[in-house]
Amino acid sequence: MNIHAKRIKDMQSLLCDKKLDAFLVSQPKEIYFFSGFHQDRTALLITKNRAFAFLPKMFLDHFKQTASFIEPVLYDNYHQQIVSFIKKERLKNAAFDPSSETYSEGKFWVSNGFKEFPGLVSSLRMAKQGEELENIKKACKIAARTFELIRPRIKTGVSEIEVANEMEYIMKKMGASEKSFDLIIAFGENSALPHHETSQRKLKNNEPVLIDFGCVYSRYCSDMTRTFFHGRPTEEFLKVYSLVEKAQKQGVAACVNGRKGREIDAVCRDIIAAGGYGQYFIHGTGHGVGLQIHEDPYLNTKGETVLKEGMTVTVEPGIYLYGKFGVRIEDTVLVTKKKPVPLTR
Repeated sequence: MNIHAKRIKDMQSLLCDKKLDAFLVSQPKEIYFFSGFHQDRTALLITKNRAFAFLPKMFLDHFKQTASFIEPVLYDNYHQQIVSFIKKERLKNAAFDPSSETYSEGKFWVSNGFKEFPGLVSSLRMAKQGEELENIKKACKIAARTFELIRPRIKTGVSEIEVANEMEYIMKKMGASEKSFDLIIAFGENSALPHHETSQRKLKNNEPVLIDFGCVYSRYCSDMTRTFFHGRPTEEFLKVYSLVEKAQKQGVAACVNGRKGREIDAVCRDIIAAGGYGQYFIHGTGHGVGLQIHEDPYLNTKGETVLKEGMTVTVEPGIYLYGKFGVRIEDTVLVTKKKPVPLTR
Protein backbone atom coordinates (compact mmCIF):
# COMPACT_ATOMS: atom_id res chain seq x y z
CA MET A 1 0.00 0.00 0.00
CA ASN A 2 1.15 3.53 -0.80
CA ILE A 3 2.63 5.07 2.38
CA HIS A 4 0.32 8.11 2.09
CA ALA A 5 -2.74 5.88 1.66
CA LYS A 6 -1.65 3.91 4.73
CA ARG A 7 -1.52 7.12 6.76
CA ILE A 8 -5.08 7.90 5.75
CA LYS A 9 -6.09 4.42 6.98
CA ASP A 10 -4.30 5.13 10.26
CA MET A 11 -6.15 8.44 10.53
CA GLN A 12 -9.45 6.73 9.89
CA SER A 13 -8.75 4.33 12.74
CA LEU A 14 -8.14 7.34 14.99
CA LEU A 15 -11.44 8.89 13.89
CA CYS A 16 -13.24 5.73 14.95
CA ASP A 17 -11.44 5.72 18.30
CA LYS A 18 -12.26 9.38 18.94
CA LYS A 19 -15.86 9.04 17.66
CA LEU A 20 -15.33 11.67 14.96
CA ASP A 21 -17.03 11.57 11.56
CA ALA A 22 -14.42 13.62 9.70
CA PHE A 23 -11.22 15.61 10.11
CA LEU A 24 -10.15 18.66 8.11
CA VAL A 25 -6.48 18.93 7.10
CA SER A 26 -5.46 22.31 5.68
CA GLN A 27 -1.79 22.74 6.53
CA PRO A 28 0.30 22.10 3.35
CA LYS A 29 2.89 19.94 5.11
CA GLU A 30 0.16 17.75 6.59
CA ILE A 31 -1.65 17.54 3.27
CA TYR A 32 1.62 16.25 1.85
CA PHE A 33 1.88 13.76 4.71
CA PHE A 34 -1.45 12.18 3.75
CA SER A 35 -1.36 12.60 -0.03
CA GLY A 36 2.14 13.26 -1.40
CA PHE A 37 0.71 16.49 -2.86
CA HIS A 38 1.94 19.88 -1.64
CA GLN A 39 0.14 23.08 -2.63
CA ASP A 40 -1.53 26.00 -0.92
CA ARG A 41 -5.29 26.57 -1.34
CA THR A 42 -5.95 22.87 -0.88
CA ALA A 43 -7.62 20.92 1.93
CA LEU A 44 -8.25 17.28 2.75
CA LEU A 45 -11.34 15.97 4.48
CA ILE A 46 -10.79 12.51 5.88
CA THR A 47 -13.88 10.55 6.93
CA LYS A 48 -14.14 7.12 8.53
CA ASN A 49 -14.06 5.34 5.17
CA ARG A 50 -13.21 7.89 2.47
CA ALA A 51 -10.90 10.83 1.80
CA PHE A 52 -11.61 13.96 -0.24
CA ALA A 53 -9.39 16.73 -1.57
CA PHE A 54 -10.79 20.24 -2.09
CA LEU A 55 -8.75 22.04 -4.72
CA PRO A 56 -8.98 24.52 -7.61
CA LYS A 57 -9.30 23.12 -11.13
CA MET A 58 -5.73 24.13 -12.03
CA PHE A 59 -4.39 21.48 -9.61
CA LEU A 60 -6.71 18.65 -10.68
CA ASP A 61 -4.50 16.75 -13.14
CA HIS A 62 -1.45 17.02 -10.93
CA PHE A 63 -3.39 15.83 -7.90
CA LYS A 64 -4.98 12.86 -9.69
CA GLN A 65 -1.53 11.81 -10.87
CA THR A 66 -0.09 12.09 -7.34
CA ALA A 67 -2.92 10.86 -5.11
CA SER A 68 -5.37 8.67 -7.05
CA PHE A 69 -6.56 7.13 -3.75
CA ILE A 70 -8.20 10.44 -2.71
CA GLU A 71 -11.40 11.74 -4.32
CA PRO A 72 -10.98 15.28 -5.74
CA VAL A 73 -13.66 17.93 -5.20
CA LEU A 74 -13.29 21.15 -7.18
CA TYR A 75 -14.29 24.38 -5.49
CA ASP A 76 -15.23 27.91 -6.45
CA ASN A 77 -15.45 29.09 -2.85
CA TYR A 78 -13.06 27.15 -0.62
CA HIS A 79 -14.81 27.61 2.72
CA GLN A 80 -18.41 27.35 1.58
CA GLN A 81 -17.72 24.26 -0.52
CA ILE A 82 -16.34 22.40 2.49
CA VAL A 83 -19.21 23.49 4.75
CA SER A 84 -21.80 22.49 2.13
CA PHE A 85 -20.09 19.15 1.64
CA ILE A 86 -20.14 18.44 5.38
CA LYS A 87 -23.89 19.14 5.51
CA LYS A 88 -24.59 17.12 2.36
CA GLU A 89 -22.73 14.08 3.69
CA ARG A 90 -24.27 14.52 7.17
CA LEU A 91 -20.91 14.54 8.88
CA LYS A 92 -22.06 15.89 12.23
CA ASN A 93 -18.87 15.35 14.24
CA ALA A 94 -16.25 17.04 12.05
CA ALA A 95 -13.09 18.42 13.62
CA PHE A 96 -9.90 20.37 12.89
CA ASP A 97 -6.64 21.15 14.67
CA PRO A 98 -6.71 24.78 15.90
CA SER A 99 -2.91 24.95 15.86
CA SER A 100 -2.99 24.53 12.06
CA GLU A 101 -5.34 27.46 11.45
CA THR A 102 -5.25 31.22 11.84
CA TYR A 103 -7.58 32.70 14.43
CA SER A 104 -10.08 33.87 11.79
CA GLU A 105 -10.05 30.50 9.98
CA GLY A 106 -10.54 28.61 13.23
CA LYS A 107 -13.37 30.91 14.22
CA PHE A 108 -15.05 30.24 10.87
CA TRP A 109 -14.86 26.45 11.21
CA VAL A 110 -16.18 26.54 14.78
CA SER A 111 -19.07 28.79 13.76
CA ASN A 112 -19.96 26.18 11.15
CA GLY A 113 -20.08 23.27 13.52
CA PHE A 114 -16.50 21.98 13.50
CA LYS A 115 -14.91 20.87 16.78
CA GLU A 116 -11.40 21.78 17.87
CA PHE A 117 -9.30 18.64 18.24
CA PRO A 118 -5.54 19.33 18.61
CA GLY A 119 -2.75 16.78 18.30
CA LEU A 120 -4.48 14.14 16.17
CA VAL A 121 -2.31 14.46 13.06
CA SER A 122 0.89 15.10 15.04
CA SER A 123 0.38 11.81 16.87
CA LEU A 124 0.72 10.04 13.50
CA ARG A 125 3.67 12.15 12.37
CA MET A 126 5.93 11.56 15.37
CA ALA A 127 7.25 8.09 14.44
CA LYS A 128 8.98 8.12 11.06
CA GLN A 129 9.21 5.17 8.70
CA GLY A 130 10.27 4.20 5.21
CA GLU A 131 11.15 6.97 2.79
CA GLU A 132 10.58 9.80 5.25
CA LEU A 133 13.16 8.32 7.63
CA GLU A 134 15.64 7.93 4.78
CA ASN A 135 15.08 11.58 3.82
CA ILE A 136 15.78 12.73 7.38
CA LYS A 137 18.95 10.63 7.48
CA LYS A 138 20.10 12.18 4.20
CA ALA A 139 19.36 15.70 5.45
CA CYS A 140 21.40 14.93 8.56
CA LYS A 141 24.32 13.56 6.56
CA ILE A 142 24.37 16.70 4.42
CA ALA A 143 24.41 18.91 7.52
CA ALA A 144 27.16 16.90 9.23
CA ARG A 145 29.34 16.93 6.11
CA THR A 146 28.78 20.66 5.70
CA PHE A 147 30.21 21.29 9.17
CA GLU A 148 33.29 19.23 8.33
CA LEU A 149 33.82 21.35 5.22
CA ILE A 150 33.10 24.75 6.76
CA ARG A 151 35.06 24.52 10.00
CA PRO A 152 38.54 24.90 8.40
CA ARG A 153 37.28 27.98 6.56
CA ILE A 154 36.19 29.81 9.71
CA LYS A 155 39.15 32.10 10.30
CA THR A 156 39.91 35.48 11.80
CA GLY A 157 38.17 38.25 9.85
CA VAL A 158 35.35 36.18 8.36
CA SER A 159 31.86 37.46 9.17
CA GLU A 160 28.93 35.49 10.58
CA ILE A 161 26.83 36.14 7.49
CA GLU A 162 29.62 34.97 5.19
CA VAL A 163 29.76 31.65 7.02
CA ALA A 164 25.96 31.29 6.88
CA ASN A 165 25.85 31.99 3.15
CA GLU A 166 28.66 29.57 2.39
CA MET A 167 27.07 26.83 4.48
CA GLU A 168 23.76 27.25 2.68
CA TYR A 169 25.57 27.03 -0.66
CA ILE A 170 27.40 23.84 0.38
CA MET A 171 24.21 22.17 1.61
CA LYS A 172 22.35 22.97 -1.60
CA LYS A 173 25.26 21.75 -3.71
CA MET A 174 24.99 18.40 -1.91
CA GLY A 175 21.30 18.05 -2.72
CA ALA A 176 19.42 20.04 -0.08
CA SER A 177 16.52 22.11 -1.39
CA GLU A 178 16.91 24.82 1.26
CA LYS A 179 18.05 25.56 4.81
CA SER A 180 15.63 24.26 7.43
CA PHE A 181 15.68 27.58 9.34
CA ASP A 182 17.68 30.81 9.42
CA LEU A 183 21.17 29.60 10.29
CA ILE A 184 22.54 30.84 13.61
CA ILE A 185 26.21 31.76 13.32
CA ALA A 186 27.38 33.39 16.54
CA PHE A 187 30.88 34.67 17.32
CA GLY A 188 32.16 35.74 20.74
CA GLU A 189 29.55 37.16 23.10
CA ASN A 190 26.84 36.55 20.46
CA SER A 191 27.05 32.84 21.28
CA ALA A 192 25.40 33.59 24.64
CA LEU A 193 22.14 34.43 22.80
CA PRO A 194 20.33 31.13 22.08
CA HIS A 195 18.53 32.56 19.03
CA HIS A 196 21.08 35.12 17.91
CA GLU A 197 20.35 36.70 14.54
CA THR A 198 23.35 36.14 12.28
CA SER A 199 25.06 39.48 11.61
CA GLN A 200 27.98 41.18 9.91
CA ARG A 201 30.16 40.72 13.01
CA LYS A 202 33.63 39.45 12.15
CA LEU A 203 35.51 36.73 14.01
CA LYS A 204 38.41 37.80 16.20
CA ASN A 205 41.28 35.81 17.62
CA ASN A 206 40.60 33.77 20.76
CA GLU A 207 36.82 33.67 20.94
CA PRO A 208 34.07 31.03 20.74
CA VAL A 209 32.04 30.09 17.69
CA LEU A 210 28.52 28.61 17.89
CA ILE A 211 26.85 27.27 14.74
CA ASP A 212 23.22 26.06 14.71
CA PHE A 213 22.08 24.87 11.30
CA GLY A 214 20.25 22.30 9.20
CA CYS A 215 18.82 21.66 5.77
CA VAL A 216 15.77 20.25 4.00
CA TYR A 217 16.05 17.17 1.80
CA SER A 218 12.91 15.96 -0.01
CA ARG A 219 10.81 18.06 2.42
CA TYR A 220 12.40 16.62 5.60
CA CYS A 221 14.60 18.59 7.99
CA SER A 222 17.84 18.17 9.90
CA ASP A 223 19.07 20.16 12.90
CA MET A 224 22.44 20.29 14.62
CA THR A 225 24.64 22.65 16.64
CA ARG A 226 28.37 22.74 17.21
CA THR A 227 30.43 25.02 19.45
CA PHE A 228 34.21 25.40 19.36
CA PHE A 229 36.86 27.93 20.29
CA HIS A 230 38.83 29.87 17.70
CA GLY A 231 42.26 30.22 19.25
CA ARG A 232 43.28 29.40 22.80
CA PRO A 233 40.21 28.57 24.95
CA THR A 234 39.83 29.98 28.45
CA GLU A 235 39.58 27.67 31.45
CA GLU A 236 35.98 28.76 31.96
CA PHE A 237 35.05 27.88 28.39
CA LEU A 238 36.64 24.44 28.73
CA LYS A 239 34.78 23.83 31.98
CA VAL A 240 31.42 24.84 30.52
CA TYR A 241 32.00 22.94 27.29
CA SER A 242 32.90 19.78 29.19
CA LEU A 243 29.72 20.04 31.26
CA VAL A 244 27.46 20.59 28.23
CA GLU A 245 29.18 17.77 26.37
CA LYS A 246 28.57 15.39 29.28
CA ALA A 247 24.92 16.42 29.52
CA GLN A 248 24.41 16.02 25.79
CA LYS A 249 25.98 12.56 25.66
CA GLN A 250 23.87 11.36 28.58
CA GLY A 251 20.76 12.94 27.05
CA VAL A 252 21.34 11.13 23.76
CA ALA A 253 21.86 7.83 25.59
CA ALA A 254 18.56 8.34 27.44
CA CYS A 255 16.50 8.57 24.21
CA VAL A 256 15.13 5.05 24.40
CA ASN A 257 11.71 3.46 23.99
CA GLY A 258 9.47 4.14 26.96
CA ARG A 259 11.12 7.30 28.30
CA LYS A 260 9.08 10.48 28.51
CA GLY A 261 10.28 13.76 27.05
CA ARG A 262 10.56 15.35 30.49
CA GLU A 263 12.77 12.47 31.66
CA ILE A 264 15.28 13.16 28.88
CA ASP A 265 15.19 16.83 29.79
CA ALA A 266 15.82 15.98 33.46
CA VAL A 267 18.90 13.92 32.57
CA CYS A 268 20.55 16.92 30.90
CA ARG A 269 19.23 19.53 33.32
CA ASP A 270 20.36 17.62 36.43
CA ILE A 271 23.92 17.27 35.12
CA ILE A 272 24.18 20.97 34.33
CA ALA A 273 22.61 21.94 37.66
CA ALA A 274 25.00 19.68 39.56
CA GLY A 275 27.86 21.46 37.81
CA GLY A 276 26.66 24.80 39.17
CA TYR A 277 25.17 26.22 35.95
CA GLY A 278 21.51 25.23 36.25
CA GLN A 279 20.23 28.81 35.98
CA TYR A 280 22.06 29.25 32.68
CA PHE A 281 20.27 26.40 30.89
CA ILE A 282 17.36 28.48 29.68
CA HIS A 283 15.48 26.38 27.13
CA GLY A 284 14.15 22.86 26.63
CA THR A 285 16.45 19.96 25.85
CA GLY A 286 14.98 19.12 22.46
CA HIS A 287 12.13 18.65 20.01
CA GLY A 288 10.94 16.42 17.22
CA VAL A 289 12.27 16.94 13.69
CA GLY A 290 10.53 15.94 10.46
CA LEU A 291 8.47 17.85 7.92
CA GLN A 292 8.89 20.78 10.32
CA ILE A 293 12.01 21.81 12.16
CA HIS A 294 10.07 21.96 15.44
CA GLU A 295 7.36 19.38 15.97
CA ASP A 296 6.16 16.80 18.51
CA PRO A 297 7.47 15.30 20.69
CA TYR A 298 9.10 17.94 22.88
CA LEU A 299 11.86 17.16 25.38
CA ASN A 300 11.28 19.74 28.08
CA THR A 301 10.11 19.96 31.69
CA LYS A 302 6.49 19.40 30.62
CA GLY A 303 7.06 16.75 27.96
CA GLU A 304 4.72 13.82 28.69
CA THR A 305 5.02 12.09 25.31
CA VAL A 306 6.62 8.65 25.54
CA LEU A 307 9.44 8.07 23.05
CA LYS A 308 8.90 5.25 20.57
CA GLU A 309 10.87 3.57 17.81
CA GLY A 310 11.11 5.75 14.70
CA MET A 311 10.90 9.11 16.43
CA THR A 312 13.57 11.63 15.48
CA VAL A 313 14.37 14.21 18.15
CA THR A 314 17.06 16.73 18.94
CA VAL A 315 19.14 16.70 22.12
CA GLU A 316 20.60 20.19 22.61
CA PRO A 317 21.47 21.27 26.15
CA GLY A 318 23.25 24.58 26.51
CA ILE A 319 24.76 27.04 28.95
CA TYR A 320 24.62 30.78 28.22
CA LEU A 321 26.71 33.34 30.11
CA TYR A 322 25.33 36.65 28.88
CA GLY A 323 27.98 39.09 27.69
CA LYS A 324 30.66 36.38 27.66
CA PHE A 325 29.87 33.23 25.70
CA GLY A 326 27.48 30.32 25.27
CA VAL A 327 27.90 26.62 24.55
CA ARG A 328 25.30 24.40 22.89
CA ILE A 329 25.80 20.94 21.39
CA GLU A 330 22.98 19.39 19.38
CA ASP A 331 22.36 16.23 17.40
CA THR A 332 19.29 14.86 15.67
CA VAL A 333 18.76 11.41 17.19
CA LEU A 334 16.79 8.38 15.99
CA VAL A 335 14.98 6.32 18.62
CA THR A 336 15.28 2.58 17.86
CA LYS A 337 14.41 -0.71 19.58
CA LYS A 338 17.99 -1.02 20.79
CA LYS A 339 20.07 2.11 21.38
CA PRO A 340 19.66 5.70 20.14
CA VAL A 341 21.36 6.56 16.86
CA PRO A 342 22.75 10.12 16.43
CA LEU A 343 22.17 11.01 12.77
CA THR A 344 24.24 14.21 12.60
CA ARG A 345 27.63 12.74 13.38
